[in-house]
Amino acid sequence: MGLIFDAGSDPQRRAFAERAVLRYWLRHPEMAQRYGDTGRRRCVEDMQYTLLYLEAATTTGSLELFRNYTEWLRSIFICHHLDVADLAGTLETLLEIFTERGDALPAEYLADSLRLMDSMEDVPASRLAENNPHRTLAQAYLTLLLDQDRQGATDLIINAADTGIPLTELYLHVLQPCLHEVGRLWMTGRLTIPQEHFVTTTTQSILAQLQPYAACRSGNGRRLLAVCIDGELHEIGLHMVGDVFTLNGWETTYLGASVPVGDIVKAVETQKPELLALSVTIAPNLPKAAALIEALRADPECDGTRIIVGGYPFNRCPDLWRRIGADAHGRDAAAAVAWADRQFALPGPA
Repeated sequence: MGLIFDAGSDPQRRAFAERAVLRYWLRHPEMAQRYGDTGRRRCVEDMQYTLLYLEAATTTGSLELFRNYTEWLRSIFICHHLDVADLAGTLETLLEIFTERGDALPAEYLADSLRLMDSMEDVPASRLAENNPHRTLAQAYLTLLLDQDRQGATDLIINAADTGIPLTELYLHVLQPCLHEVGRLWMTGRLTIPQEHFVTTTTQSILAQLQPYAACRSGNGRRLLAVCIDGELHEIGLHMVGDVFTLNGWETTYLGASVPVGDIVKAVETQKPELLALSVTIAPNLPKAAALIEALRADPECDGTRIIVGGYPFNRCPDLWRRIGADAHGRDAAAAVAWADRQFALPGPA
């Protein structure tokens, strides 16, 4: 395990972050003139997040995980007209402190990201890909969302379902890429947090209205338990996964966001599903996911349940699912259903 701080170490992490920021600011007095006390406090908060991501990467043994976080940070700096040299400087300061402490593993991860920083992508490309078969519909939906036309956006998607566009296609080629594009627009500074929340709540409302389209007339006798790990609030993707499994004959129980590890274990013991779908979209939650999988593997009552994971970190780091002990990774709902049907020798997806 690559733990940097002891368990329950929020005060340690904050003290470490303050030390790193103070060292960098003392070397660069212009920082205090430029940002003031408020800016320094914000830098300390940001440094704590960097340490959380570094812990997640070292704990799971994934250099790529911290590289992706560094690339995301670098894009934030570029999009908000901040000096990337300050980002590199703060990471170099962290590297220096860990080296002084003799902590070779976090130092290795920091050195890796610093070495690759200049070759990282400046700004992510649009998530509405040219080869999207429903790109026109997705663009129209996104425009209505950005105009905060909730009824118009809802009518557009419901009408599309009524005309016969399969629910899976609406999820994978319209709703999901639009959510990803909204995240990209926020990152580039073109969208506010309230606007992003409007998109989320509108999409959740539409998912609820699409439930009749997710009904399946005949089941396959298999059960899915779908849940977000404790601390994970991004549940829309998992909701779509559950709907697509239901559409393909699975009896799906959707537990939703932020369920404690102990409660998930109890639910698996009680329901004994063939498959547990676990969503993790924020890298600092990965150690909890690994702990959950370890607990399930150690529990004889959960022996018959296989585990498939999904979410942003797994999509960016293809080998990550193996590192935390899962049976598979589903890049999206269709991929997850296809893997599950193969594993349990079921007919192909609807």
